[in-house]
Amino acid sequence: MKRKIISLFTLICMVALCVCCLVSCEEGRATGKIVKETDTLVVIQVEETDGAATLFDVMETLQKDGELTYTLSGTMLQSLNGKENPADYSSCWMLYTSDSVMGNAEWGAYDYEGTTCLSAIVGGDALRVIEGAYYVWAYKTF
Repeated sequence: MKRKIISLFTLICMVALCVCCLVSCEEGRATGKIVKETDTLVVIQVEETDGAATLFDVMETLQKDGELTYTLSGTMLQSLNGKENPADYSSCWMLYTSDSVMGNAEWGAYDYEGTTCLSAIVGGDALRVIEGAYYVWAYKTF
């Protein structure tokens, strides 16, 4: 009898752990639109978010909708709309945000139509988006 109780308890714990993992691994949900696009600039504005969504979640939705294309190398943006970072990274896509909490002016800024966007302090995989904010990908040469 004691073995059955321990086995049942173990089974319940395993199911609870699996459910927790599935919930925490779920992607955030958000919608956004591209408000400006050139070969060296893509500006995304977030329209709605569940509060857990990252910039890459928004970009994944835009990619599924055929609005943009991108590739990653690990968690780093490797190409955007066909423009790739060279192997030596003498040029690359830099990320800026109008969310001042997630930006750092000392690392650089980008002005988009009167809104100062600061260099993002984290990458697109970790940058939680907020409604109305701008997220600027600018291709820079060093």
